[in-house]
Amino acid sequence: APIPDVKVANIGMHIGGGPNDAPTKAPIKQSVEPHFDSLKRCFGKVEDQKKGGDFGLDLLIDKAGGKATVSHPRTSLKGAGFKECMVAAFEAIDFKKPRGGTTTVSYSVRFTP
Repeated sequence: APIPDVKVANIGMHIGGGPNDAPTKAPIKQSVEPHFDSLKRCFGKVEDQKKGGDFGLDLLIDKAGGKATVSHPRTSLKGAGFKECMVAAFEAIDFKKPRGGTTTVSYSVRFTP
């Protein structure tokens, strides 16, 4: 299926226990951004693609990096399979080693048609 014409932007990243500075956030940002096309494909499942919206979730990233444990997905976007697609997309990411050891991250993106 073609990738929907939608912009994806990181609108929030909070590192549990901090620090919430750019060097600490960099490995997470660098891990997620190459997967924005996967997130756009998920947006294809949204009912009203003329309206944008936000999606957030929590990630538990091991001190060695790798696959994150994904929890607490949240969004106001409606569509069969959208939330599940987003969770699967984040579960597929190989995260770089976090700077501060095992890290909990609250991560949010915004879809803008």
